[in-house]
Parts: sequence; C-alpha cells; structure tokens
Amino acid sequence: MKPICALSYFHRKIGPMVWYSYPENLLDDNLSTRIANIMDQQFTEGFFTHSFEDTITMNYYFEIESDWARGNNDMLMISIIFDEQTNLQIEDRIKELSIEFSDKLKSNEEIYTAFHIGDINNFEENEQEKIIRNNELVKLWVRELYWASVELTREKTEEERLAELLSKEFVFLTLRKLSKGPLPLEWMKEWFQENFPDEDFDETIQTLAQKQLIFINQIGIVEKYILLLKEVNAERIPPDSVIEYIDETPELIDLILPKVQEYFSRYEMKTQEELEEDSFLLFKIIGDPKKYNVLSELRNGLIPRDKLPKLVSKRNLDALSKVLNFLKEFNIIEELKFKDERYIILKTNLQVTTAFPEYLRKLLPQEVKPVVADKYNTGTTEKSKQKEIAEILKDVRKKGIKKTKEEKISNFLEDLAAKSNQKSLSKKSFNSNNNNERDDKI
Repeated sequence: MKPICALSYFHRKIGPMVWYSYPENLLDDNLSTRIANIMDQQFTEGFFTHSFEDTITMNYYFEIESDWARGNNDMLMISIIFDEQTNLQIEDRIKELSIEFSDKLKSNEEIYTAFHIGDINNFEENEQEKIIRNNELVKLWVRELYWASVELTREKTEEERLAELLSKEFVFLTLRKLSKGPLPLEWMKEWFQENFPDEDFDETIQTLAQKQLIFINQIGIVEKYILLLKEVNAERIPPDSVIEYIDETPELIDLILPKVQEYFSRYEMKTQEELEEDSFLLFKIIGDPKKYNVLSELRNGLIPRDKLPKLVSKRNLDALSKVLNFLKEFNIIEELKFKDERYIILKTNLQVTTAFPEYLRKLLPQEVKPVVADKYNTGTTEKSKQKEIAEILKDVRKKGIKKTKEEKISNFLEDLAAKSNQKSLSKKSFNSNNNNERDDKI
C-alpha cells in the first residue's frame, strides 16, 4: 500500500488544481481533477476524508498569508491518497503529519511565492529567485511528507519483524543459549536475570513462545523445561543481481565480481564465534528501517549515488551518509565508478533463515515418521501443542538438512562461472559463424 501525496492550490484564474504530487507522474489526469475538486467543498481549515470507488483520500485544507493574492490569503490542501482501506490509527497519524506540514508552510512568510512559478516571467529578478527557491522548498516538503507516510503505512516483512526482535541483545543471547539444548525454566530465569537485570524475563519468554521460537514443556506438576523450536540466523549471501549484470551490463562484471569473490573467500574462513557476532550485526542492520530501506533498493541492482537521497525522507536524510558509511564499513555495499558516474552496489546480500535446532536434528533418524497427536489424549491445549510440533517436524522433512554456508557460496560462484563461460562461448560461436560467412562470400 504505497500512497500518493498531492498538494492542491486554488489558482485565482484557473481555480483549484493539483499543484504538485509525489511520486511524480503517478497521479492520472482524472484522479488529479477529482482531488482538486474536493477543495471546492471545504471552507474551513481542518482534516477530512473523502472516498470514490477504491480510492481513499485523507485531506487537510488550510490557508497561508500571501502578499500577492486577493484577500491576502492563498488556499491550499494537502492530500494523502491510498488505493485501499486504512485503519483509524493510520488516519490519526496522517492527520498529525498534515498539520505539521501546514504549520511548516505557515511559518515561512515568503512561502507563498512558490505558487507563482507559472508566472515567473512577470516578476523582477530578485522576486524570481524567491519563487524558484521556495518552489523547490515546498516540493521537498511534499516529498518529505510522502516518505513519512510510506514509513507509517508500510507493512514490515517477516524478515524485518524477526530481525527487529533478534537485534535486541538479550533476545539474541537467550536463543543462542537455548540452541545448545533444553533447560529448566528456573535455571534459565536465573541466568537471564543475572545477565539482563533491566529486562523482563516473563515478557521475553511470552514473546518468544508467541513467535513459536520456543516451547515450554511441563514434566510432572512443577518442573518446566524450555525447548528451542527454531534457530533463527542472519547470514550473508552473494547478491543475485551480480549474475544479472553479465547480461545487462557485462562490462560491469570486471569491476564488481572481484570485490564479491574476494570478500566471500574470506567469509568462508570465519570461525563459528565470528559468524555469531556477524549474525547479530546483520540482525541490527535488517531491523533498522533506515538501513533496510537502502538495502531493499540495492537488492534490485546498482543505483547512482545521487539518487540515494530519494530513498529516505528528509527526516532521515541527515543520517543517510552515516548509513552508507556504516554499510560500507561492514562490507554490505561497495562504491564504484563506471562511465564517469559513481554507483552504489550491493556487495553482500543479507537473509534471515529459520531452521530446526542442531541438537534436535542430531536426534532425528534418517527418515522421520510423522508425529501424530494422540486422539485419546484429553486436554485440547496439549493436542494443539503436539500438532504444532508435528507441523514443525513436517517442515523439517520437506526442507531437508540446510546447506552449509560454504555450499551456498560455492554453488553461487559455480553458477556465476557457468553463466560467464556460456556467454563467452556464445560470443566465440557468434564470431566463428561470422568468419565462416565471410569465408563463404570470399
């Protein structure tokens, strides 16, 4: 659900019109006209919603002081447009953002000049400079409002939700401790409170159980054990986009491939302890919206560095250079120069995976029989838990034993080499055919 942000302006000759919308060129003429016409129905400053067909608009009408307008006021309306229903919480936040936007315009005494860009030739040079400067400023604020709306309404992926949880050190280390085997609940509580006295143990365990990462098993009346049901890992993998460069821009391969190969040849040599430290770092990267926004865009391929500011809101713009430096320092991205332009590429892609715990995998026979809940067992809660465990075991049988880090990297490099060789052979074949044709002509 990506919104469109539109700023409407009441032109003294034309009437209401959408003055600027972002993302640009997404608002068609019909919708643009209908949005502008809403403005005629509003006479007092305030927030309101308006719907037609599948389009939901949240609007805020307001006025700003203007030395160049009849009545010394310009009439404006900011609209956030959605293509599906939203909830009241989002509506309240959009209202807050819209009020902030209107206050920002009202606080600038010369901002009214921005809306006369179409008549700029009718003004003197010093006024033209104000018009151009403020025109760009208002458009920047509209883009800023758009990105704030995107961050507000974007649904997080499962990858992000898991990473956000495991980016907390006390959660990460709790799961790592449980990965060695089941532990009595009381022992686990003592360890947790000793290491993380400021955190709530019961709340943490409840959250992990709700996420189906752990299972509390009661033996007898009193004794309880905690079992890890899923290992959650964050790992680096070679970016798929590297292979695509062979076909789309083959000359880029000579620049990118050595950097990717060099890094992963060293990554293969990391110890288990180093991998765990790296995994925690990757969880923090994926769980951070600012870093994840950049990562998501780079997964689609390289992008010019000067386009990166458009990936985040102005609120995050000041932190963008720090984000890029951070990602570069930890070998997530690489900057290179190609055809006199600087590009940012994804050096290592990141992924969050879940797997059956190692200590339980070792206990499984080669062929695991399905675990079926005892139909004679009384107590629906116990049956439900047994069914959940049966589904987890079934999922493990489908996935099989997970590939090692070395196997994944090796497979990627083999695929890359094969595709590169295939392309090379195709070129040789093409050149050979051309030579034969020339010989036949001779």
